[in-house]
Amino acid sequence: MASKLWYYGRKILGRRGTFLVRNMISSLAYSLRLVPPATSLNREDGITAMVCTYNESDWIEPSLLSIKDLVDEYIVVDSSTDETPQIIENIAREYGLNVKLYHLPWGDLVKARNLALKKSKYKWILHWDGDFIASDEMSSYVKDLINSLDSNRYYLIYWPMVCLDIDIFHQSPRFPIHIEHWLFTYSDKLYYKWINVYDTLIAPLRYYKSIYIDKILGMHLRTVRNPVRLLYKYLWWLMRNEGLDKKMDIDTYVKIKVKEVFNTNDIEEAAKIYVEERLRKLVRYDRNKYIDYPRILKDYVKRKYGITL
Repeated sequence: MASKLWYYGRKILGRRGTFLVRNMISSLAYSLRLVPPATSLNREDGITAMVCTYNESDWIEPSLLSIKDLVDEYIVVDSSTDETPQIIENIAREYGLNVKLYHLPWGDLVKARNLALKKSKYKWILHWDGDFIASDEMSSYVKDLINSLDSNRYYLIYWPMVCLDIDIFHQSPRFPIHIEHWLFTYSDKLYYKWINVYDTLIAPLRYYKSIYIDKILGMHLRTVRNPVRLLYKYLWWLMRNEGLDKKMDIDTYVKIKVKEVFNTNDIEEAAKIYVEERLRKLVRYDRNKYIDYPRILKDYVKRKYGITL
């Protein structure tokens, strides 16, 4: 109940108001020694990348490699039905990445995130998805920031990720940026839970100080997917919003909605219609306004798709 109240309170306060309230409470608790210092957890200094994947074969390679100079381990909880886990194992071998791969049935992201937290071993947790690509300077910037912070305190560190949609050249004019606490100090009080349809990190007010970095440190290839996969993702959200995710499987729901919404029984035709409709609502990505494409992404799409960014 308290976590729900705080969730809705954040909606009312906005980001700045939320940071102000959180930082006042956590600073008071810290000064009065009401919480144990972060050093008391006896966790190794370093960063665990928490990665939950479901059919991320399109982008998982550059995603993981873009942070290889930043993180000390990857805890990957995979629910894929495609070749995603094989790709992860291959690049872990090729590049010597410290990857621990776990498998869970698809459908409960909160369970997957909580498992990743439980299996992590380092002081810092990087929330990283299989369609995130770090900017060229993110690793050095984040390392310098961590080294400048009080090692006894707990932090939620926010920054903007620029979003791309449908293809590598477009984005939504309404939601071009995604801001979350992508990096945070581990504590045994942290956990994820469902609030409405969102997997939400519950971080005690008295523990955590918020820091906002006003600098774009990466790209979220939010809906840059194979058209059929993209249609499935869209309809999965609809199914959850309608409260049907526990009552039928996604394939059954897709068959119903494809006929109802797109007036066809052909899923590939429906996917093509959906993508064309979405593209008409997007704008061209402006790298001069935001950031240039990361080098690792440029190299990857050139090699795999023959696309020059």
